[in-house]
Amino acid sequence: MDRNTIIGLVLIAGVVLTWSIFFAPNGKDDPAPKPNTQIENVLAGGKEDVQTTAQAVADPQKPISITDSAWTAMGDTARNVIIANEKSLEHGDFSKLYQGEDRVVEVETDKYNIVFHTKGARMGNLLLKDFMTSDSHPLPIQTESATNQLAVNFKQKANVKYPGVSTSDLFFEPSASSKIKVTGDANEVISFMAMIDEAHYIVYGYTFKGNAYDYALEIKQQGLNELIERQAMQVDWQTEIPKTEKTMELMREKTALYYRESGSVDDLGPRKTLTEPVAAENRVDWVAFHSQFFTHTLLTEDEKGSLDNAKFWQADPIPPDPENVNSGEVVKLMSLSFELPIATQPTGSAKYMFYAGPLDFGILKSYDRNMIKQIGLGWGPLQYVNRFLTIPIFNALEGVIGSYGLIILLLGLIIKTLIYPLTYRTYISTARMRLVNNTPEVKALDEKFKDDPTKLQQEKMSIYRHYGVSMFGGCWPMLVQYPFLIALFFFFPNSIELRQQSFWWAPDLSTYDSIYNLPFTIPFYGDHVSLFTLLMTASIFAYTIINQKMQVQQVANPVMKYFPYIMPIILLGFLNKYSAGLSWYYLLSNVISISQTLLTKYFVNEDKLFAKMQKVAHDRSVDPNKKKGTMERWSERQQQRQRDVSQQRQEARGEAPAAKGTKTTAPKKRR
Repeated sequence: MDRNTIIGLVLIAGVVLTWSIFFAPNGKDDPAPKPNTQIENVLAGGKEDVQTTAQAVADPQKPISITDSAWTAMGDTARNVIIANEKSLEHGDFSKLYQGEDRVVEVETDKYNIVFHTKGARMGNLLLKDFMTSDSHPLPIQTESATNQLAVNFKQKANVKYPGVSTSDLFFEPSASSKIKVTGDANEVISFMAMIDEAHYIVYGYTFKGNAYDYALEIKQQGLNELIERQAMQVDWQTEIPKTEKTMELMREKTALYYRESGSVDDLGPRKTLTEPVAAENRVDWVAFHSQFFTHTLLTEDEKGSLDNAKFWQADPIPPDPENVNSGEVVKLMSLSFELPIATQPTGSAKYMFYAGPLDFGILKSYDRNMIKQIGLGWGPLQYVNRFLTIPIFNALEGVIGSYGLIILLLGLIIKTLIYPLTYRTYISTARMRLVNNTPEVKALDEKFKDDPTKLQQEKMSIYRHYGVSMFGGCWPMLVQYPFLIALFFFFPNSIELRQQSFWWAPDLSTYDSIYNLPFTIPFYGDHVSLFTLLMTASIFAYTIINQKMQVQQVANPVMKYFPYIMPIILLGFLNKYSAGLSWYYLLSNVISISQTLLTKYFVNEDKLFAKMQKVAHDRSVDPNKKKGTMERWSERQQQRQRDVSQQRQEARGEAPAAKGTKTTAPKKRR
């Protein structure tokens, strides 16, 4: 009922009330009333009262032209006839589908429990059986909410009050009773039909498997092309992503809508809130509502299929407490719309598949179509480190060891052993540099050019080349190790295998371990104390001190020698809210690195190493044209470039470049 109708009714009621009080004739002079409406004939004479606007709003199904007493007095059959007549004017051929009772049908498989509502064939709760929330409740992929729907929308041709039709408002008839159960390899089909008549209907047909996380959906229509304007049907799928993990803040950082367009997987960005949908420019064959560890993905029937004219949208809900980022139970709102390609056919069907389950590498890989891209394995080459090294080793250890803390320990030992040759080269290069810097000739240079760091560095480079030592010889092996550390930074927080796995004082290795919750929040650090992060930071300090003792400071700025101590402090604040498994691995990695360094130092004879360096120096004295290494050639090019730049600056100032062995004076400037 619109605003103008309400105003009109109020005015009419006012006129009638005024007339009845001041101008109504005496009952004795009243002529006998004449039944002149169909309603009066049906009622067979009921006492009439004036119906107010408030009463009409309270009972929206009752036509406003019928009084309360008359509506109460008539039978159910008469009321249904009147309602049906009015609804037919509002919704046309679909009118009877707007009437019904919302019933519930439950589906149970080995993997999940699903509740369907007959109104809209809407899915309510979808709860996984093998997983629990952080507070030990059945884990929902989707919860009961009026926002959640999978509806087909279209516009009918009939000239009616409400031509737009959404299946979310229609009442469907289910093919099954109140509950069905599917186990093992069995399949079970349940359908929901909204039927106008035998020639015009729409059906949702779901196929469930007993032991799989996926289920199929087939949408059929019969004869609706005769009723639909422009033969257009649009599917709208929208969902509230429920909170399942310990912190809402971290979940939001990992939750986003993913999609595969023209074979490439992309996402809308976890931190992005859209004001309007994003339209796909090319063929899309799957879209995923992706949370931190779980996903609800809609896929076309095969890889060549397409969700025509797909549009995506996501947004953060308004939290109940704006000052508390962890308040509320909804992480994000997501929606997908696309065209259903069956509207123009007399009879048509469209088939899709849904995956509702964990972001497990092995399971997603079995579906192909790059579904594994939903797991954050890292950008660029880092993902290949995780795919072909970390995950195979992790899975192999998982098959024989029950403790995930021990699995991480063994994983660290294996990876550090594999890259030990690089660690050894770094140590040898550092030792060679230290031995050269301890020679009398280098110490003499330190004293001679202590006020000219640039000249000192150039002179030292010359001596390094003489001994066959490169300043950068230890850098490359060290840099090669960083991809492993960074790759594991992505692996542990996104590994569902660590979810709710306890180790020592940490109840869940996939999130932070807290030994003390602070009564306040420290900027950049948080409101809790993670012990694994503290121990990891202490191990970095220890490793830094040991390395600095084994090296000779080469930095010109004395302040820079304190820079290595800044990084542990940064990591302390950054990793305090991250996975305890990640901090545990970094702690182990540092301890193993310290052990390898000390063992290498114990077994390497530095006297023999320096003797070899002296032999190289002697050979180069005998043969100055001996082939130089890559780093030596690069160093010489750098020095030549510096000389060229210096010469250009002299010329720009009007100074004559100095010739070798001669002394020149710059020309006097003109006044």
